[in-house]
Amino acid sequence: MGNIFLDLVLFIYNTIGFHNLGVAIVEIAVLTRVIFYPFLRQQAHYTKKMSELQPHIKALKEKHGDNKQAFATAQMELFKQHGVNPAAGCLPSVVQLVVLFGLYGALYAALKQNLNLNFLAWNMGQPDRFSVAGIPFPLPGLLVVLAAGTQFIQTKMMMPIQPAKPPAAKASEGQGKEFMEEFAEAQSSMIWLFPLMFLFLGTQWPSGLALYWSVSSVLAIIQQYQVTGLGGLEQYIVKLKQYGTRH
Repeated sequence: MGNIFLDLVLFIYNTIGFHNLGVAIVEIAVLTRVIFYPFLRQQAHYTKKMSELQPHIKALKEKHGDNKQAFATAQMELFKQHGVNPAAGCLPSVVQLVVLFGLYGALYAALKQNLNLNFLAWNMGQPDRFSVAGIPFPLPGLLVVLAAGTQFIQTKMMMPIQPAKPPAAKASEGQGKEFMEEFAEAQSSMIWLFPLMFLFLGTQWPSGLALYWSVSSVLAIIQQYQVTGLGGLEQYIVKLKQYGTRH
């Protein structure tokens, strides 16, 4: 499969990439985002459906109490009635990761070939980083910071909006969290995982990978906004506006 992705990179480089690897990477990022758009819509549809079913799931929990087997059976029947497949929520992400890893391997292989690596101010084969006197480690450059920042924004937009709970509701919690709360917490950890990973490791990777991730994430933000709007990012924007009015 790695050879297939490498052939694709070289084909775009030699045809519509103007024999420039940076241009080819940008075009590949656009192409992959167009291909992934149906998967993104499917994932957003799944998240929305699960949010709509939360009152029903809560009612099933209250009905079956500590009988976890009965609850699981009733929950699967509920999903079946509403045409929700829990595995469908993970499949788009798995497919995208497989393709992304394939493309990353192909880009690494392409960087070792005799290609034109100069794109704007960067060499696609060299890490995007700089050094500052007195700091013993390299600092991330513009592409690395852009890749981390856009990934954070896009992941935050994917999160469902969590309404604030009244104090009484918080005090009454005790028998476990609702599905959407657990989902939101899992997503919260993912918010920081990839951005921090890119900030730390991006200074060691070729800048071609940072360029691909940056362009891909910017396009993903646009697509995500078309599908779900600002999503979980809206709460951040509201807080920023409130902070701005106070100062």
